Amino acid sequence: IGIGGFKTAHTGWLTLMSPPTSGLGSRARHDVVVKRPFEKVYPKGMPASLDFKIGRFAPKDESAKLFREANVLYWAKALLGLVYDVIDRAVAGASEPVPFDIPRVRFVEAGLALSYYQDSSKPALKVASARACFLLEEVINGRDDDFVKYIHNMDPNPLLDPDESGYDFALFLAFTQHVQYVKTGGLVFISDYQGMYFTLLHCASAILTLESNRQYRAVDRPTDYDTPFG
Repeated sequence: IGIGGFKTAHTGWLTLMSPPTSGLGSRARHDVVVKRPFEKVYPKGMPASLDFKIGRFAPKDESAKLFREANVLYWAKALLGLVYDVIDRAVAGASEPVPFDIPRVRFVEAGLALSYYQDSSKPALKVASARACFLLEEVINGRDDDFVKYIHNMDPNPLLDPDESGYDFALFLAFTQHVQYVKTGGLVFISDYQGMYFTLLHCASAILTLESNRQYRAVDRPTDYDTPFG
């Protein structure tokens, strides 16, 4: 499909032996996006060259990177759910109907898949070792220009201008950051919001925590991608 700053993205499908009733893997041959981290391998003596090869990490390092990203998504879903809990309570307690539409969005469904190979030298022990780790994500259908980055991970202001389509939605996402920050006592909020307008949000690339020295720190890796392939 494409390549981002840290991961390659490929088409794939998922079939689970015991599928859930809904969500990712709920049907056979469920279309997914398969992502895998990579490192750029440059020719010797040419570290700044644009000509590089895609190198893969050792299974231990690869799984650590993707387990961390999956954990970020887990917390991002919880923090977004916290915002909607606050909104729902406020709406239920209001004396009049809310005079505007409230966006209802969610993060893409995702999960980890590990590839194993058998140790043929000890078949009786059925020893299996991980050979690769993949991040599987729900497919976001739409054109490439439908995918928008709304808020960068280094700036709390919307990336869109007030006259651009989707600006109001970007303001709503900024509002979610304020709620998360307040409700966690200034500990954490989601950053790097990107996705499709009013439908799906891509996996948050960073959850920011506020250190005692009042400097922001990204729980996940910093990023600068502007495509759904990162």
